[in-house]
Amino acid sequence: MRNDSKNVTTKRPFACYDTEQLEGIRTRISMQPELREEYERQLKLSDAFAELELSVPIQLISAYRTNPFVFRTPVNAANMKISFYIRGKGDVWIRQVQVTNSERGLPIPIANGNFDQGVTGWETASRSSSSSASLERSEDSRLGQCLYVKNMSDNDQVLLAMTDPIPVYAQEHYSIQTTLRMDDRLSEDGVYTEIRFLDAAGQPMDAGYVSCPFNRKTPTNWAALLETAGADADAYMVTADPLYAERAKRKMLYMLPDMCQGMDIFKATGWHDDDTYGAVHIGRGMAVLSVIYDQIADSGVILPEEDAAIQSHFRYIAGMMMDTEYYRFDLEQFPDEKGGKRSNWNADRATGLGIYALIFPDEILAEVYLAHACAVVDWQLEHVVDQDGAWPENIRYHGAVLHRYFLFFTLLQRLRGIDYWSHDKVKMMYRFLLGTVTPKDSVHGGPNSEPKLLFPAVGDSTVDDQWFRMFSYAAPFYVQSDPQLSREMMWGWKHGGSVVRDTGSSPCTLLALLYPQPELPQEAPALTSVHYAGIGYVIFRQHFGQWGQENYAIFESSPLTYHAHHDEGHFSLWADATPLTLDPGTGAYYNGDRHWYVNGHAHNVVQFMDEAGIAQNGPFKSICEEVGFADQLDYVRSSIPDDLAETYHRHFAYVKAGGANVYVIWDHIRSQRSSVWNLHTMSTSSDIEKNRITAHCLNEMKLEVTFLEPGGITASTDHGAVSGAYSLAVQEHFRISGDSGNDYLTLLYPKSGESSGLTVQSLRVDPDYPELRMYRVLREEQVLFHLLVNGSDSVHTCSLRSDVPLLNLLNKTSYTPESNGQCRIPIDAGRLAILMETE
Repeated sequence: MRNDSKNVTTKRPFACYDTEQLEGIRTRISMQPELREEYERQLKLSDAFAELELSVPIQLISAYRTNPFVFRTPVNAANMKISFYIRGKGDVWIRQVQVTNSERGLPIPIANGNFDQGVTGWETASRSSSSSASLERSEDSRLGQCLYVKNMSDNDQVLLAMTDPIPVYAQEHYSIQTTLRMDDRLSEDGVYTEIRFLDAAGQPMDAGYVSCPFNRKTPTNWAALLETAGADADAYMVTADPLYAERAKRKMLYMLPDMCQGMDIFKATGWHDDDTYGAVHIGRGMAVLSVIYDQIADSGVILPEEDAAIQSHFRYIAGMMMDTEYYRFDLEQFPDEKGGKRSNWNADRATGLGIYALIFPDEILAEVYLAHACAVVDWQLEHVVDQDGAWPENIRYHGAVLHRYFLFFTLLQRLRGIDYWSHDKVKMMYRFLLGTVTPKDSVHGGPNSEPKLLFPAVGDSTVDDQWFRMFSYAAPFYVQSDPQLSREMMWGWKHGGSVVRDTGSSPCTLLALLYPQPELPQEAPALTSVHYAGIGYVIFRQHFGQWGQENYAIFESSPLTYHAHHDEGHFSLWADATPLTLDPGTGAYYNGDRHWYVNGHAHNVVQFMDEAGIAQNGPFKSICEEVGFADQLDYVRSSIPDDLAETYHRHFAYVKAGGANVYVIWDHIRSQRSSVWNLHTMSTSSDIEKNRITAHCLNEMKLEVTFLEPGGITASTDHGAVSGAYSLAVQEHFRISGDSGNDYLTLLYPKSGESSGLTVQSLRVDPDYPELRMYRVLREEQVLFHLLVNGSDSVHTCSLRSDVPLLNLLNKTSYTPESNGQCRIPIDAGRLAILMETE
């Protein structure tokens, strides 16, 4: 694969383009509407920031931090009172206070949390007259006013308290997020939060919490400037105006020292602010800043002493990236995703280091760094990327790794003739991403948005992570070598919203202007039901590509734990371009709502109760025991090793035969514990009657949920957050209670408008075998299928009366009625049968 025969030139720019290519790049940007629109956005971003810099110093432009404090309310708590203490000499600016019910991921409205109404709803007190608290306009006019606290001596302390108590539920998690700024540390404790509780009678309770103090400087961090610095450099590329290069240089001279000092702190203490100074983000930032430097280096705006400082900082960062006390890239196994060879952190660290080495070839250790980066990528392609091309965490981190691989591979080929594009695993990574797409969703983005493909949210990902842009960047590299893949990638990009802007953390703005070729041909892939075993996704499809008729389900049964949630056995459904029930996805990692998104009760799973009757989270991993796909039926069975159950299997089947369009879910449970069956629906309202829930979803769709077991349901209804920029920010959350050891057997039927619902008849079985159950499922008096369940530990033969032969859709066995009109159907232990009349 390696071919180092190409000569490397250091006449800049040379990394992504050279001066001879500039005219062609400028012409393409002016001629292509998508590129022109993106360039105009970047130009506005650069100009707006420059205007802001006239009144606000760079270290204050993004100087506020949100500090979360998560806690669990005690038994009998009905209200809480919140107070903040600012202790020690110094200054603090408080811009906003927010409260979140972390158990549901939902914000709790509080009066005047952003001080727009002055100090209404707040009271302040101080120990001495040398302290003050007053409202101030922020230097940044975008931010409005804030509460400014000034303590003149070490012993000063200001108390800031909400006057009204906030209602809470007992024994649930909440989070308080305080957005504040500190230009320097306070001389004593700093800022901390105190929570006191009241019972239902309004009486104070003994229980309470005090947060750890927040006491550190909050200057603008490097990551807040990266996209704008890229926009500056791109504007210089297009206009050749050194004004823009000067803007990029100023930011770079601020960002690189900030990265260095943050890395020092990270190495010494393990502290990190949203991972900003960890190897994952530093690797991304190092790559992008190397590109920006190459774009502006010969502009004439960088003085020799500035250039020396820039290269010295880069050199320091590169050395730290090879320090195992900073990041353990030497370990093949690591307890979480933030260390070790196989982590996405290591991918971003290594590719950032490799891109730096390619762009600074005269550095003494450049070849050492490049060889190391290639070795990491080679190892990950062999040992981490699985047989289906999946980066085995979730779609967000698959996309994140592929994103950083992209620029590294591009520069390796351009500058060294090293070809990773033809690597089978690299092509498979793009094919995997394409193979997971949902049907076009007509709800996402609001009523004025065009229907578009999405990626399903599983684990730490959301449906709007925008990885379709990666197809537009990479498709040109396959026009000659794999034209089919190129065309299919262009189809995904065009039907996924045609976005070229690089988004997410540490974007590289140049990618959107340099690599997309919107004029390339497209071709729809032939997507069918599929099992991605390594990452643990089972996807059911019907009518792929038929607008308004396509059905899609994704079932989660994963052998992995990185970036994992308690979601084993969860399913998400789309029908008729409408999301019906969704994985909630993820929120931010450090804002206090993570408790909801990770928790089992945020997913469509069974939870078992502990001895206190509190639902517990299930495992991070499960075993997919059987998968089958056919025109008439898709099916998956997984074993979920919950600590509170002797055995637990979830069967999930999609009956397509005869246009049934019904999902069957059987939770086969052996446990001494009671349980709860969770379901979340993208619905505005719902009806609950006897054993049926009808959720009124968007686009006049309904999801009809029929419980065959238990026969009469006890259901509670609540709401929980869902990510992804949907017009509904919450889903309805149904909790169905089950007695110890009992199964759940459920039918889910998506339907439109006033379409007829299902009718289910319970059929007679031998009373000596209570774990055998038989049902006939009908719609408008027409039999759709028969459902037989054997919950026992041995094979049983069921007798089912029928005038016509019956076909078992699972094993394709046909049963002909005997002379007495009975079909005798054997069913293995712990299995079900779905039977269709064939004449």
